[in-house]
Amino acid sequence: MSSPLLRGVGRALLSILFWIAGPCWAGDSIEDRATLLTPDAAVAAALDVHPSLLAAELDLARARGAAAEAALLLSNPTLAAETTQDGARGGAELTLSVSLRGAGWAERSWTRAELAAAVAGHTRTRLATAAETRSLYAGASVAAGKVRVALEGLELATRLRHAVTRLQEEGEVSTLELRLARLAEVQAAAELLAAREAEAEALQLLAGAIGQAVRSEDLVLDPLAAAPEAGSKVAGTRSDVVAAADHLRAAEAELRLQRARSLPAVELGVFAEHEDDQTFWGPSVGLELPLFRHNQANRAHASAGIDRAEAALASVTARAHTELATAEQRVADAVALSSVLQADPITEARAALASIESGYLAGEIDLPSAVLLQAEVLDGETAALDLLGHIARARIDLLVASEDPMLLGGAS
Repeated sequence: MSSPLLRGVGRALLSILFWIAGPCWAGDSIEDRATLLTPDAAVAAALDVHPSLLAAELDLARARGAAAEAALLLSNPTLAAETTQDGARGGAELTLSVSLRGAGWAERSWTRAELAAAVAGHTRTRLATAAETRSLYAGASVAAGKVRVALEGLELATRLRHAVTRLQEEGEVSTLELRLARLAEVQAAAELLAAREAEAEALQLLAGAIGQAVRSEDLVLDPLAAAPEAGSKVAGTRSDVVAAADHLRAAEAELRLQRARSLPAVELGVFAEHEDDQTFWGPSVGLELPLFRHNQANRAHASAGIDRAEAALASVTARAHTELATAEQRVADAVALSSVLQADPITEARAALASIESGYLAGEIDLPSAVLLQAEVLDGETAALDLLGHIARARIDLLVASEDPMLLGGAS
């Protein structure tokens, strides 16, 4: 362990541990793949099928219908007609309910505020869906990269075990070293299966979000491809804060509506009657006497709704400010760490692994040291992928916190 070669390998190893995998693994250029699911294509697919967005579209359609329904009158006119069997007597009456306390204006304000909230909520849901899809894409890309690292580790362990087997047959190494090489191969196989399991879970989550089957070879093997850098800072209030403010306006309008309904609407109309060749007509008025029921339950519920809407607005506003501040800090940290980025550390890592293997075969490194050094290099490659995933998620969180249109990509 004190040879110059081993010290050189150790220094190379320390450098590799701080490097990040480049935009594409060696031998896996985008042009070489027949099918490719880009992050923008994944976002576009998710916007067509995501349950949260479909629910937001349903709420928006319902709010539009309610606003259209309350645009003119609170209720339809009522027409009633009657006649005797012989037709000697008959009559008709046309009535319309009219609120004396402005229930119609209050209901229009309520439905319009709910429509504005639904529009803002739909906008926020689109952005949240795009952010979730990009995060899942980055996670799947990281998981696929870890499978490649695990495959490389198993290949190294198998090659090392074959070398130790030959040396043991020639009597140059002990049975203990052969057992150690076999255990290293078993560990590499277990790590590969664990990586495959994590990859399968990540691909399944992405497939469920976009509504189509996904394979690892369909992905861009760069987590940062799913996280475009934020553009200029978006001005204006965030859509979820706007939606919360509109919900508060709707709650206030609903309270006015329920108070107006404390006094029943007046039935105004006209009637006409025909009897014994004579026709009688004139106005009609009807009023329900509010002796016992004064809409108390609905008024109390609407009053509590204002408190709930005020609390929700305060919570959403505070969360929006905090999300933006923390996302900006995380992205600033990622920018600071970008100084350690290298174009293609995989080649350097493989060179270090080859040096470790040749060092063992030359007798300059013992087997336990070779196994540990190879594991450290592979762990460094895995850590590089994890770091890329963290940077990608930080970028995505900043995009959704600032509602940057870059989040939607081509679907904007």
